[in-house]
Amino acid sequence: MLVSSTSACLRRAASFSVRANASRSLATAAADLGFESSTVDGIKIATKDIAGPITTLSFVIKAGSRYATVPGVAHALQRFAYQNTPKRSGLRLTRETELLGGSLTSELTRDSIILTARFLKDDLPYFFEALSDVFAQPTLARHELAEIVGPLLKLDAKLAGADAIVVASEGINSAAYRKGLGLPLYAQATDAISIDTVRAYKDAVYTKSNLAIVASGADISTLSDLVSTYLEKAPAGTASSTPASAFYGGELRFPTTAGNVLSFGYASDVSPTFNVLASVLGGASSIKWSYGTSLLSTTAGKAYAKVTPYNGSSLLTITATGSPAEIKSAGATAVDALKTVAAGVSPEILKKGIAGAKFDALYALEGPAGLASVGKTLLASGSVPAASSIVSEIESVTAESVKSLAEKILSEKIAAVAVGKVSELPYADELGLKA
Repeated sequence: MLVSSTSACLRRAASFSVRANASRSLATAAADLGFESSTVDGIKIATKDIAGPITTLSFVIKAGSRYATVPGVAHALQRFAYQNTPKRSGLRLTRETELLGGSLTSELTRDSIILTARFLKDDLPYFFEALSDVFAQPTLARHELAEIVGPLLKLDAKLAGADAIVVASEGINSAAYRKGLGLPLYAQATDAISIDTVRAYKDAVYTKSNLAIVASGADISTLSDLVSTYLEKAPAGTASSTPASAFYGGELRFPTTAGNVLSFGYASDVSPTFNVLASVLGGASSIKWSYGTSLLSTTAGKAYAKVTPYNGSSLLTITATGSPAEIKSAGATAVDALKTVAAGVSPEILKKGIAGAKFDALYALEGPAGLASVGKTLLASGSVPAASSIVSEIESVTAESVKSLAEKILSEKIAAVAVGKVSELPYADELGLKA
């Protein structure tokens, strides 16, 4: 019976025909990134019709952990992806995906839940319908939470707790933002997550106004018609509000045997100056077997700078790993690097920092992860990010603005996290910082 129904479903998907849609808005092209975008039945879509046999399709939903009504509920909803729906069981979806040679993944970030399918290009109708079903009609059964999703949440939390870098990342966001972006990605054992809480959250965030559909390897006309066919009756809802993210700062310490990490950071409104400063500080070499020539290269890979872009905020962090002695040395080097920048940035260093920042920003828009970034921008601004605008903004960064940001990090309150043998790891004030 399963094989028979599966075959029928696949035949129906294969016979999908493109239909005109009078309500469709005109597609607009972001030529520099190759995306065409449109709004169909209240849903924002963008696609890049590249040559090749593989299509990647992402449903990017404005439902990340920052919007959680109860800490951990976004994690639970993400883990409900690809479970039962009224149309098909989770087992049937797995069998059909395997028969077509595709793959399905789900991801949770602080901004989004991302449902992604990768498959042979001819199978777009089937996988679009499958993701639409998962988005619009998840069963969210009580027994699934108890028997499947609940154990997965505990496993995710356990794995996260065993990774010192993840613990530090969670801690730095908590210290920096407290609420919103500071809420944990992972549900903890003490979180009171009931099936009613998950259902209420799903009803609030799984709506057309919170959804962007982004694809690579599909044409805009076919994608638009699939939206009209399979998502016409999805709830319109209202877009999740994104309050301004205030930066608080503070210091947290987590004793653990998972490893040693020291991380400190500073956040503000989205600014390309953060990206350029992170590039100037560096630490992560772009050449194998070389530590590079950035200011943090002298730490021999023990410290690196990074910018995490959120909707409405940029978080710059400097993270050091290794033994307590190595971390103490790397932390001191990082502070010295900031002092060097605060004393002035040479034209050569600025040029190199701008080049690195441009590459990092544009590279983040490539591949499957890039689809999520495009979708997040589409939801926030209503348009696809334009490479020319990104480049222009980064190139407008001045030496004075980079210098000023380094001075702020050195003089104002920051967020700091120590993980591991905390009794041997330095406090922020021991490095000359305020937390």
